[in-house]
Amino acid sequence: MFRIKYSREIALKILYELDALKCDAAQAAPVIDEYFVSFSGPNPDEELFIRRLVQTVLDKKKEIDASISENLIGWKLNRLALIDRNLLRMGIAEAGFNSEKPIIIDDILRIAKKYSDAESYKLINAILDKVIP
Repeated sequence: MFRIKYSREIALKILYELDALKCDAAQAAPVIDEYFVSFSGPNPDEELFIRRLVQTVLDKKKEIDASISENLIGWKLNRLALIDRNLLRMGIAEAGFNSEKPIIIDDILRIAKKYSDAESYKLINAILDKVIP
């Protein structure tokens, strides 16, 4: 059984850690590998999805951050909370290989409501709506 919502939450946790540690793509592999060694929750299909999503964010981070920054009115990317910044990155990255835009956005907003500030989902929704084709 493939648990997409669960997998997205795991990807967020990994991206959050990488962002907090200020890891670049080259430094990320050991952190990601350690996560899966110490935590045996995801099945092989979920792990594959998580790795793909995290790697896509890392590989396209500059482009993704540029598209987020272009749509932040009166804000700078570095002022966003780590959770919000990485949820935006995840949504945009996943839209590159998953065509189900409404489902991606809905799930990103669900995660935002669970892990972020009470009103953050509104900003995330507005930006994802503009950026994801």
